[in-house]
This record gives sequence, C-alpha cells and structure tokens, in this order.
Amino acid sequence: MPWDRLSLILVGTIVLFLGWFSITFAEERLFSDSSYYLFHVVNDGWFRVEHGRWVLALSQLLPLLGTKSGLPLSALITLHSLNNVVFLIAGLLLLSRVLRDHHAAVALAAVQLIGLSHGLFCPIFELYYGVALLILFRAVVQDTTLSAYVRWPLLAVLFLGAVSSHFLGMLLTVGTLVMDRCWRDRKLTILLGSLLVLHVVLHLLTLSAYEAKNLHFIRDLGDPSKLLGLVDAARLGELGHSLLRHYPDITVLGALNLFALVAAKRWWEVVVFSGVVFVLFVLVGLHSPGFLHDRYREQLNFAFTAWIIIILCHQVLPMARYKTLIVVQLCLAVVLRIVMAIDVSKYYTARKAWHRACIEVARSAQLSKAIIPAPFDFGPADDLVDLSWSTSVESLLLSASAGPEQTISLITYLDEAHEDNAAHLDAFIFRRWEIMDTAALNPYYFRAPTGRYTRIDYPISHKP
Repeated sequence: MPWDRLSLILVGTIVLFLGWFSITFAEERLFSDSSYYLFHVVNDGWFRVEHGRWVLALSQLLPLLGTKSGLPLSALITLHSLNNVVFLIAGLLLLSRVLRDHHAAVALAAVQLIGLSHGLFCPIFELYYGVALLILFRAVVQDTTLSAYVRWPLLAVLFLGAVSSHFLGMLLTVGTLVMDRCWRDRKLTILLGSLLVLHVVLHLLTLSAYEAKNLHFIRDLGDPSKLLGLVDAARLGELGHSLLRHYPDITVLGALNLFALVAAKRWWEVVVFSGVVFVLFVLVGLHSPGFLHDRYREQLNFAFTAWIIIILCHQVLPMARYKTLIVVQLCLAVVLRIVMAIDVSKYYTARKAWHRACIEVARSAQLSKAIIPAPFDFGPADDLVDLSWSTSVESLLLSASAGPEQTISLITYLDEAHEDNAAHLDAFIFRRWEIMDTAALNPYYFRAPTGRYTRIDYPISHKP
C-alpha cells in the first residue's frame, strides 16, 4: 500500500480516536491544571493566561465560545475536552489544503498521541499546543505560495507562540531552525532573531515567581557532581527500564532517525538531532532526576517525543526508501498508544468516581463544604495517578455540572493541613494556597458554598 494511503489511515485513526476519547473521558480530563483553567474560563468569561504562555488561549477557545453562548456547564466540560481535537483538525486542514505539506500533517497528528497516555488526561499543557505551532511554523517557512502580506505576519505569530509556550518549546524551535540552517535566509534570520531576543528580554523582565522557582535547576549546570549523577550506572539502568516500559515507541522512532541519517551520511542532521536530545537529557534530568511516571513526568518527556517526531517527519520521511517503513512504525506506535491510554483510563475513571462519590456523601449530609481523605493513589507505582491538588477545583465543576444550586467544594486532608488553612475553614478554599471571595463566583454557573468545611466519612464502595 502506498505511503500516502497509509499516512491518511494513520491521521484519520488519530483524529477519530482522540475525538472518541475526548467525549468518553471528558470529566476524567479535568485532571490537574486542566480543571483550573476551565474554571477560570467559565467563571470569568475570558481567557486565562499565566506566566506569559499565550498559547494557553488556544486551549480555551471552545469552552469560552460555549460560555459566551450560555451553554450549561456539562456542555462546557465536553467542549473543553474536545478543544485539542478541533484544533488538530484545523491544523490538518491548513497543512493539507493550504500549505500542501503532507509530511507536516503526519507530524502534527502523530505528536498529538504518540508518547502520551497520562498526558491525554490533562490536555491543556502548553507544549501540546506550542509544538503544534512549531510544526505549522516550519510548514509556513517552507511554503512558497503564500503572499508576503500573509506569510511574514503568520511566521511571526507562529514563532512567538512556539517559543513562548515553554522554556523547552524555545529549545525545540531553535533546534528546528538550526537543523534547517535558517541563516541561509538572511531576512528570515533577522526577523526571527529579533523576535527571539525581544521575547527573552520581555519574559525575563516579567518572570513570575512560579517560573523563577522552576528555573532554579539551571544553576546545577555548573555543578559537576550533579552532571555526573545523570550518567550514574544505576540511574542509566532506571532510564533503560523507563524507556522500555513507557516509551518503546519513541525509542524505536528515535533509533530509526539516527540510523537513517547516519546511513545517508547527513552528518549535520546527525549532530543537531543528537545534540538536542543530549541537551534535553541534561535539562530534564537536572529538573526532575527521578523516573516516577505520572502526568507531570510525561509532560516533561513530551519534549523528547516532539523532537523525535518532528525530525522523523521533516528529515527522514521525505527519503523515498524509508517512507513506507516510517509510516508503518508510526501506525504501530499509534496502536500501542491507544492501548496504553485505554489501559490507564481505568485509574482516572476510578478517580472521577471517587470524587463523585464524595460529592454525594457531602450532599447527603447537606454540606456544601467538605473535607475528604488524602493522599490516595489510583494507579500502580509505575503509572501513578494521584488525587491531586486540583480536587478542590474539580469538585466545583463536577458538582455544579448538575446545576449551580448543586455546587459543592471539596478539599482534602492535605489541603486542610497546608499552612494555616485549618484556621480558615469558614472561608472558601479554592486551592490549598488560594482562598477566594465567594462574591467572585459566577452565579450563572456556581452557587457560593456556605458553612464550615467538615470532614466526611469514606464512601467505602468507591474506596481505591
């Protein structure tokens, strides 16, 4: 079967699966940051963007439109879950119908699923959209049909969206430009260099406390003991186990990249590809040296996944001798990821059931503010799904989806124990580190919880 027909099947399968997945697990996909941003879109009626990561606005388009249309909260939760699928379809149409870059279309579809399982349950993370913009950006760079009045503004917007999405997004964007030897186009180099410097300066001047804290690990680049620790034999053994257990697809695709580039004696591409992988290995390793596999770890590792798929589709897939092999391997990776995503979904479904059971216990006790047990884990050690700090936010969305008068605020034992929260149980604890004025709640979707937070019994039938 020709590679183009295989690639069409590949892209179609990804879109159909993600569409089904988004509808089936809409409530499970409120996990962590996902619920936080949806709450603010619904409650405030506008985009919620933090830390200068403007790409987050793209993840909020559908629920915001639904909020402006006055749709019920249950529908907004579904729209929120479908947002990344609609974004993917829009990107595929732009790549296939306008830019005619079918290799980029394969990359865009593949990067939305391959390498992810837990990450699919928090579809709002910045690199998910930033990498998509990077793929679109490169396709526009390669295009020769767009008018200058469209091409240059579009390049600027897509470039800024990609580099501002995340620190690692900037690394991936620069790596892609170096791979393509962008300096051969002087006008493009001047534009992108100027935009990059402007972005870095403005971002450093407005760096949030959260980002400043997360960037502290950069200081470890000057510590030889920390660097040597990354290649400790025991740690490398753990890395090997993690790759075999969680990333066999990415490991194979990365090896194919290296083999094809070396076989073709494309030494520049070999050096750049390997160099970016090494830099990511160092940066991610210093930031999070362990291998506990959960949603956050998968989001960090997504940078490796994105880089491997981008190079595979942009540099190797165009080689005629590898087309069918690469698409077949991508199809196998997609099948693996579908199986893995469905497998871990049972832990997220159990987690949602626990939240709903606790909401019903509170409702039966005529409480609108309750404290539930924590910590709880809903998955094994190598596929960890925790109760998370977002329980307090998810409870608002899940309970109020039955109507604003049904709003219930749940916090956990860990939330209660955080700093001096135990002395403020009469207040409305939105997150363990954020007490919110109930007057700030949008009455169209939420009714202010009243009374004092009270501990409730385990809902035994749903105990994990």
